[in-house]
Amino acid sequence: MTEAARVLTCPNCTTENPPSAERCKRCGHDLVLSRRPPRPRRSIKPWLVLAGILALTWWSAKEVGFTFAEMGQRLEAARDFIGRFWPPDWRWAFEDWNNLWGPMIETIQIAVLAALVGCIAALPIAFWASRLTAPNRSTYIVDKGFLNVIRTIPDIFWAMLFVASVGIGAFSGLLALTIFSFSIMGKLLSETVDAADPGPLEAAKSSGAGHTQAVQASVLPQVLPNYVAYALYIFELCIRASVVIGLVGAGGIGRVLEAQRSFFRWDRISAIVTVIFAIVFLIETVSVFIRRRLV
Repeated sequence: MTEAARVLTCPNCTTENPPSAERCKRCGHDLVLSRRPPRPRRSIKPWLVLAGILALTWWSAKEVGFTFAEMGQRLEAARDFIGRFWPPDWRWAFEDWNNLWGPMIETIQIAVLAALVGCIAALPIAFWASRLTAPNRSTYIVDKGFLNVIRTIPDIFWAMLFVASVGIGAFSGLLALTIFSFSIMGKLLSETVDAADPGPLEAAKSSGAGHTQAVQASVLPQVLPNYVAYALYIFELCIRASVVIGLVGAGGIGRVLEAQRSFFRWDRISAIVTVIFAIVFLIETVSVFIRRRLV
């Protein structure tokens, strides 16, 4: 910037002063160099990202044969199909306890036991899978890898595996959802432990406490409210997942849902889905209320 282009403006009274002035000629305040900030250079990166997203979308639509005309035709057929679900067959739902309500109670029982057993079993594993509380690096690597492996396998695969090994029924669903609960709690709680304040842990160790005693006294109280909140959330997930795994014979309301689908009784399926929605909504509302109080 040339000397002639410099403009010294007083920040106190906004009086313009000559370039060589060090203090304002009007109020005596120290002067600062005032100039227009340079215009930022336009980057082409956002346009390149947008072009890449559009190209990927076009390629995906082409590969799967997606067109808006085809979508309109499919939606028209779907509208006719949805009409078969109305009205729900409530007479069938209430005429026999084992038609709907018995399997629904079994679904809740599976979810309760699976969430309880899985969350309790995941408690020590989560601390061993955290860098902050693992006793050594080898334990951390093994437990972290173990959680990553079982989390990559979907719950319906576990259900199919246990149905083939222990037979059709609620017990196979319980085993599948226990592993499902274990994997989710292990991941969530280990990440929460990683974010815990290390100060109390270091203070407990410096006072002579062992590793396990220090973790129990300093880290566990920090993450305990989150642990209870995660357990309630996992219980919600187990209610939903138990409906899905029932489709492969793992007990619960999903088994009834699949049976009625095989007979094309869409009115009965509508009644089942309505009951599932009401129960899940009620459980989720109570769970969210409790979690907000805890965390």
